[in-house]
Amino acid sequence: MQQYRTFWLLLTMMLLVALTACTNSDDNPVGPSSDNLPSDESVLHFFKQINAVPRPSQHEEAMVSYLADFAKERGLEYKIDGKNVIIYKDATSGMEQVPTVILQGHTDMVCVAADGYDIDFLKQGIESESDGTYIHSKDYLTSLGADDGIGVAIILAILDSREVVHGPLECIFTWDEELDFSGVYSLPPGILKGRYLFNIDWETGGEMCIGTAGGVSIDASLEYTTTATPATYVAYQLAVSGITGGHSGVNINNGGANAIKLLADFLATQAEGLYLVAISGGSFSNVIASSAKATVLVPLSRKDEFASQWNSIMSDAQQHYAVTDPDLLYAIEVADMPDKCIVEADTRAMIMGLSRAPQGVVEWSTTIDNMFETSNNVGAVSLKDGEFIAEYLVRGFVNEKVNSLANEVIAAYDCANTGFTAVPFAPYSSWNPDINSPLMNYAQRTYQQYFGNPITLRKVGGGLELSVFAEVYPDMQCISFGPTILDAHSINERVDINSIHDCWRYTLCLLKDFTFI
Repeated sequence: MQQYRTFWLLLTMMLLVALTACTNSDDNPVGPSSDNLPSDESVLHFFKQINAVPRPSQHEEAMVSYLADFAKERGLEYKIDGKNVIIYKDATSGMEQVPTVILQGHTDMVCVAADGYDIDFLKQGIESESDGTYIHSKDYLTSLGADDGIGVAIILAILDSREVVHGPLECIFTWDEELDFSGVYSLPPGILKGRYLFNIDWETGGEMCIGTAGGVSIDASLEYTTTATPATYVAYQLAVSGITGGHSGVNINNGGANAIKLLADFLATQAEGLYLVAISGGSFSNVIASSAKATVLVPLSRKDEFASQWNSIMSDAQQHYAVTDPDLLYAIEVADMPDKCIVEADTRAMIMGLSRAPQGVVEWSTTIDNMFETSNNVGAVSLKDGEFIAEYLVRGFVNEKVNSLANEVIAAYDCANTGFTAVPFAPYSSWNPDINSPLMNYAQRTYQQYFGNPITLRKVGGGLELSVFAEVYPDMQCISFGPTILDAHSINERVDINSIHDCWRYTLCLLKDFTFI
């Protein structure tokens, strides 16, 4: 009996050894959870702190102060260049000879509020809450600012930690990424010493960006003339709301509605004899307009027909966009008669310009599934101090096609009225990195090793500051990744909590093994 017991004991031990070897083989790598990586609890802590700081694009002064105080409290060297902040951290023990890594994120956010919600983004931060799966703004009343607040929080957590293993770090926080790339454009050449940059501003976990669209902004403006309100007219207020909206470089692929364009297209069918009193909608050129409204004067003789046409056309729009914009709402009501209105010629010019300018995907990519080649978005329209302004952002992967589409937008207003000024500005190029660079290969290999499956490579219609870094530092190798952010630039913006954990672990894995050069 003893020899049988010995036999079964030896067999059991052999099986355990075999199973252990199988579990730790290259085909079944040990995941990050077993690597004793530092906790990511501080990421959420810093994200909450960041969200308490008002930081609309081009108004990031409070974030500059916050980052400077952060560095001083930890004895870290830092530098302020305009509103860009660079914080340095020495290598941990044994990593002194590793090449310097640049960690990069942007401090500004797109500030969007629900219709009727009163908030001063210049003075108030963002309140957030969690449902266990996502972090989002409290009651979904504002955008969240996870783009790129969560990337900034990850970088701050690394700078704050005494446990994260890394080589020399150069952490740069840029400003005004969302509107004009002002921060990265204003950096003096040579201010960055590292040549390997991790941009933590991607919005899908488990993916790495391998290219972005370029773009150009356009402001169409007209100094309009007013006149006394004519007799025998009725004032109507029209409103479109509840459109899903979102990021004009990402969500525009969904084929959803744009509130400004819906409103303008209807008014274009009724332009004869119409007088505009007010029009407003949207927020920023890079955000698909989710709401818009206008007050117009309609001849009494067309009162009933006008209202009937509005209801009919908008009902059709509800059906057409039932999938992409299930909450689309429209309204019409009689308004008080104003003392003044915009003259008929200028009214017609504004309406026809808004209607004629292309909106949405203009050309689809022939090489990338469900991706535009060129697109245009009207993000905001307003009347202020006697001037009409419509704000556009044209995007595309080929600069010549971007310029061509921009000219179409400009031509829409040239046709409408020669008094219009349509000015392109803040152009930026597409980013097309070498996907076989040593850094790209290392990043893919690391993800495969620690997560057991390949990272997805994807191009996107949005822009990243890497396009500018690539121009200024042609020998710099860059990668872009981040946690999953859904419906960025909208009140539905939310960040996936599990993807934050994964992004944190991935960043730490990249840093601790960064000896591939």
